[in-house]
This record gives sequence, C-alpha cells and structure tokens, in this order.
Amino acid sequence: MSRCFTISTLLFSASALVAQTPFSESFFMGERKAILKACAGQARSIKPRDAQLLAECGRYFMAGGDPKSADEAFLIATTLEPKDGKVLRLMGLAHLKQGQRKEALATYDLVTSRDSGNREVMGLIAIDLAEAGLANEANRYAQISATLDGGDWRRFIEFGRAFLVGGHRKEAAAWFSRACILKPGEERVYLEIAKAFAEAGH
Repeated sequence: MSRCFTISTLLFSASALVAQTPFSESFFMGERKAILKACAGQARSIKPRDAQLLAECGRYFMAGGDPKSADEAFLIATTLEPKDGKVLRLMGLAHLKQGQRKEALATYDLVTSRDSGNREVMGLIAIDLAEAGLANEANRYAQISATLDGGDWRRFIEFGRAFLVGGHRKEAAAWFSRACILKPGEERVYLEIAKAFAEAGH
C-alpha cells in the first residue's frame, strides 16, 4: 500500500467519522438543555476517570435538567478524589448556579475540612459567593484565602470585582482599599480597580 493511498484512506475515514457525529451545526442550533446534556455526556465518556472533569460535567448536567446524571458524576468524582478542593468547589459552584444555596454552602464547607490549606480554591469560592451576592459567606472565604497567601493585591482586586458584580459595593471598597494599602506605588493596582468599575457599570 502506497503512502499516498494510506493518507487518503485516513483522511476519508476521518471525514466519514465527522459526518457521523451527532454534534453537527444543526445540533448546536437545537435546544439548549439538550446541548448541555449531550456535551457533558460526551466529555464524560472521553475521560470517565477524571474527577475535575466529572465535577464540571455534573454542573452542565444540572443546567441541562438532568440531576440524576449530575449526582452520578459528582459521586464518582468524590469517590476518586474525596479531598480535592478543586473538585468540591466545582460541585459547590454547580449548586450555586442553580440557586441551590444550602447545597452549595454545604459543599463549600467540605473544602474547609478536607483541603483547608488550598488558598487558590478558598479564593475561588470567595469569588463564586461574592458574584452570587452572598457577601457574608464570601468574606469568610476571602479572609481565609488572604491569611493563607499572606496578602496578594491581585487577589484582593479579584474579590473587590466579584463583590461589585454581586451588588455589594461596601465590601468591594474594603478589598480595593486593602490592595491600595498593600501596593501604593504599583500603577496596575489603580488601573485594575478602574477596570473593575468600568466593567461592572456601577
């Protein structure tokens, strides 16, 4: 078999495979929830033992109206990585995005008992909660994150931006002020704060 024929055969096979896939242009013009469930299912089938991917898939199953598949994905994810703060945070975010505040807070609380030293995840949880308008809960995780990393002006501004998005300007002001006090001679501090207000629109 010639090399040219082999390449032609492979290209034809690849084209045939693409033609057979359900994820065509017309599919993505369809119903939103069906797209969410199908894409989550496809991703899960490709990497069925990736805990973080499974936690992400669970979020999209939930958004697609398939709580059973979401629960299954979350169960497998926590079985594979029961102490991984990133996995738990993604699960908490999934609940938060669906308006399930109690479930979200309970899941986020697992991070404090299972991966308490993970400053990155603590900061992400603070941002999740701040953007959702849960100021008290967000401040709790923001303070933990700030204590763990010793003070990072970039993270302080991220917190401030998230509080602006969530409609809590007083809390945003406190974190922006902390950034200015920490790095008074850093021009990026002021530009990033200006950017946050410009993007938030209030």
